[in-house]
Amino acid sequence: MPIAHNLSDPTDLESLRSYLSACDPEGRLAPLDMLAVTIAEDAHFHIEESVNKALLSVGKSTQAEIVVLTDKTSIARKGKNLTHLITSQLNGMHTVHHVVLDDGHTTLHADDGILDQATAATKEADLVITIGSGTMTDIGKVATNRNSNIPHVVVQTAASVDGFTDNVSVILRNGVKRTIPSRWPTIVLADVSTISEAPRELNTSGFGEAISLFTAPADWYLANLVGLDNTFHPASMELLKAAAAEPPTWSGGIARGDVSATRQLTRLLALRGIVSGISNTTACLSGVEHVVSHMLDLHHAAHHQPIGLHGAQVGVASLVASRLWRRAIETDLIKLESLKKPDAKAQQTRIHAAFGHLGKNGEIAKECWRDYQKKMELVESNWLRLQSVVADWGQHRTEFAKMVQPSQTLANALNASGAPSTFAALKPSIAPSLARWALANCHLMRNRFNLVDLLDLLGLWTDGMIDCALGDVLTA
Repeated sequence: MPIAHNLSDPTDLESLRSYLSACDPEGRLAPLDMLAVTIAEDAHFHIEESVNKALLSVGKSTQAEIVVLTDKTSIARKGKNLTHLITSQLNGMHTVHHVVLDDGHTTLHADDGILDQATAATKEADLVITIGSGTMTDIGKVATNRNSNIPHVVVQTAASVDGFTDNVSVILRNGVKRTIPSRWPTIVLADVSTISEAPRELNTSGFGEAISLFTAPADWYLANLVGLDNTFHPASMELLKAAAAEPPTWSGGIARGDVSATRQLTRLLALRGIVSGISNTTACLSGVEHVVSHMLDLHHAAHHQPIGLHGAQVGVASLVASRLWRRAIETDLIKLESLKKPDAKAQQTRIHAAFGHLGKNGEIAKECWRDYQKKMELVESNWLRLQSVVADWGQHRTEFAKMVQPSQTLANALNASGAPSTFAALKPSIAPSLARWALANCHLMRNRFNLVDLLDLLGLWTDGMIDCALGDVLTA
């Protein structure tokens, strides 16, 4: 397989495109349709040239109508308001409208109401700028996609998630987090100075998100082997391997707000986003650890409680996912004679038992059952293939071992970065009973296949297995 000179550099889009073109003659991967990604200490100074470049890409070179979308959080850069620093560079050249999105919550939610609000606010715009979090970026991607894919410039202000550089959006639908297609941002400006000044928990959350690089690809590869995910591509996996050559040695710098470490984290998250975008799926970086985080969000939203930082939850759950994977890799648990087809009625009963207490009129349980049914149908139609994978598990485990770092290695990196490494240390703190519920039922929430699904089909998803996986990750 050909190797690009800058395989792990998310700002060198031309080298990445050249590499992907050489590795994907069939055209299975999505085109990498971003004009530029800038990761620099003064990236905000690139706003004027970025706006003009984005406008020229759609044939507009005269004064434009620009809508700047933010939430109500004021973001500072070296003591000055970042939104003002951005808009002041454009006033006079273009007509700039600043729209503040507010759903009444402390933290903005990307639900249907806010998406509709953002779409209406940008309907007459020639270009949209979003300033802020991953949620703001996701909202901007949906709104501009709905409005004929007008140019979208992202000003990234924290290294909290990898969704700044992909072509999907995470939204709330019927109280459940879902990933939907949206579009690539046109240009991303990651201002490292601003990011390094962000609240520490945002960047440590991003580090938690990054840690899933050492567990999630194994779930993606497993789903591909058993025939339940055809998005797997060797080129994408090579990019992930390049990014995950070794656990980050710079994690301690995140705790100190070090600019160099912040730049490294921002680059790693940007590359993760690009890989999921060109792969047409977030599954390449979203396995057991992510769905556990989604379960916690689901519970908190249904009870109108504050929702924790996604990446922080993912980091802790990655320790659990690693334990499960290392056990599957290093023991003889996976045996063909234990494999049994799922019973639809029994699974529906389990789903309603797990989710029936959440939301109104059982809507959350119904949503989860609708999604899980699709997975169950695929399992049924690919049963012979699944049997073959289990029968040959001894051959597959060598490849899985390359994708999963030991839990203690990941815990050390989390601790060095200042990120939480137990459920109790998360904000809001997660009680042992809630963590256990989230892990025990995580495979029942959506249609993606992961290791927990396999363990369940093997009759191994028992209280003992769950307790062993959680271990000292529950409390400090």
